[in-house]
Amino acid sequence: MVRIDLEHHQSGVQRVTHCPADVQRLLADATHVLFDFDGPICSIFAGLPAPTVAAALRDYIGPLGIDLPGHIMSESDPLEILRHAASAGPMVAETVEAGLRGLELQAALRAAPTPHADAAIHQLHTSGRRLAVVSNNSDAAIKVYIDHRDLSGYFAAISARTLFQDPALLKPHVHLIIEAIKRLDAAPSRCVLIGDSVTDIQAAIKAGVPGIGYANTPAKEYSLAEAGAHAVINDMAQLIP
Repeated sequence: MVRIDLEHHQSGVQRVTHCPADVQRLLADATHVLFDFDGPICSIFAGLPAPTVAAALRDYIGPLGIDLPGHIMSESDPLEILRHAASAGPMVAETVEAGLRGLELQAALRAAPTPHADAAIHQLHTSGRRLAVVSNNSDAAIKVYIDHRDLSGYFAAISARTLFQDPALLKPHVHLIIEAIKRLDAAPSRCVLIGDSVTDIQAAIKAGVPGIGYANTPAKEYSLAEAGAHAVINDMAQLIP
């Protein structure tokens, strides 16, 4: 696991000390690289903000006569709205899933590429590794984005949220990672997952896959390391030798 060595900055924020050698050692052992989508590859809700999407999903639920608890009324994460919808029954779940997929497709066309992500994807593919996307976002939105960025040829598999999939199978559940490993015909120990959330790292650990945490905000550095990331980076360029 990554050493949680902390530096104290004038802001008072504790920062994890990065070790580039740890990253390159993990990649040297990996024949397959699994990328989370929102964060490591792009910011999918950059042009269509997540709170706007979450509000739209609540509007879809409204006509169904379902009372929403306070924490869902203030929730800004669309996936949390979807998880709650699943607990309210199939009709609500299907309504929210259909709405979310449509909004994610719109968002994918406005998504902001993560700096240096395209170059890292190109380099890792050129090195002979097989790549996959493993994401809680919809498979349709991911395909739209990678086609738009001319990246589809780099990925051997996409393991993501499918139409009317049980939200309980999304990360931190291990299901999507196991599916990606099966499609790649890979050994978990020869894979590495790059993710920007604690749930990414938790799912990777459950699957027996080493995890590299991508800390796209300073606050994530410690949480990713504490969650068990084997290394933490704050720039996707750090994946390039």
